[in-house]
Amino acid sequence: MSELPVTSRTVDLTLLHPEFRKRLEAYFADPRIKGRVKICSGGRTYNRQKELYTKYKNGKGNLAANPDRRFGPKGLDGKGIWRGSWHMQQVDSFVYAVDIRLTGRISWAKAHDVAEDYGIRKTVPSENWHMQPRYTTEWFPAPAFSKDYEINEPVLPPAEPVLPDFNAIIRHIRNVGEAVAIRPLRRRSKGDPVEMMQRRLADLDFRVGNPDGKFGWKTHFAVRNFQRVERLTVDGVVGKNTWLKMWDVDD
Repeated sequence: MSELPVTSRTVDLTLLHPEFRKRLEAYFADPRIKGRVKICSGGRTYNRQKELYTKYKNGKGNLAANPDRRFGPKGLDGKGIWRGSWHMQQVDSFVYAVDIRLTGRISWAKAHDVAEDYGIRKTVPSENWHMQPRYTTEWFPAPAFSKDYEINEPVLPPAEPVLPDFNAIIRHIRNVGEAVAIRPLRRRSKGDPVEMMQRRLADLDFRVGNPDGKFGWKTHFAVRNFQRVERLTVDGVVGKNTWLKMWDVDD
């Protein structure tokens, strides 16, 4: 894994989606970019995004997304599956945005043109620095890579569906399954995947208490009871097998 250029050691790139990181590595290795651009912001916690949003609302900072908003295809709770800002850890545990800074002799237009080759785009008209590899449902085409990366149909922001997009939900469940295979959910885990799991267990009549996104003892015992009923390893830890079994989705 290549080291990505950052303006500070405090820039958090640990949760970048692997595909996004691959595109960034190729982008920063491009001779047209190398040494001229750096990443100045990566992943953000909910509290950090809330701080930036509050400053923006008070007229003291740049545009920042409300960390409590939900958008994109509808999830099982009837709300969009994506949350807050793409800088925040999403429900699949990954981050899909970075901010860049010009540190050498290069124009914003040139930095953006090269980024397009690797499927990375400026998605906020007023922010030259904000870069993403995808919108809500599709990855941007990356012509610098092999034909496998080509997307023949135009990539447009999807209209908000009136009914849940069940194919998107299944894809989302599988994506989260891949994430928990790497970072299983267990006691003291927090976040949207935990809340999603709690709501599912409640739907299946397992007592989890308040679905608050915090993996406490009630959730732990609910998971163990579910595993016992389904004849899985009873350890109270939600890895890929337990996760997919909850939704009755094949690997």
